[in-house]
Amino acid sequence: MNNIRPKNPLHWIKYVYLEWQWDRVLKRSIHTTWEAYFRANDPDFNYQGRTLRDQFHGYEYIAQVDYAKLPTRFNPLFGPIQYCDEMLEWCEKNCRRKYRNHWERVIQDHAGQYLPNGIGGTDELFFAFKDERDYIMFTLRWS
Repeated sequence: MNNIRPKNPLHWIKYVYLEWQWDRVLKRSIHTTWEAYFRANDPDFNYQGRTLRDQFHGYEYIAQVDYAKLPTRFNPLFGPIQYCDEMLEWCEKNCRRKYRNHWERVIQDHAGQYLPNGIGGTDELFFAFKDERDYIMFTLRWS
């Protein structure tokens, strides 16, 4: 830290104070990393939405991932399970703007719209994107 110390000691004190404040915010939250903190406090996602559009209200493009496209990993306790690590790595490398993935238990209504339902239905994986190019590239690769 000594190599980045500014010449003015007041700037250094201000920097240390701001760093302390941010560390305090993270310690008071239930999260251990900033990535988890910002994922939980995403202003573009609402857990209590009635439809997927309401949940992903800040994202314009939503893609549903087919179970056949999900890679399978064997877990000794649960047996074969589907996971989305490869998709997340692909999105991390190739997406230009913000994206989000979310597992949701849903049912389909008579119009074909997915509605979140905690009791019945099926578990589905949805990816939401802010950029149309990211959405198109994702659907071409994974759908």
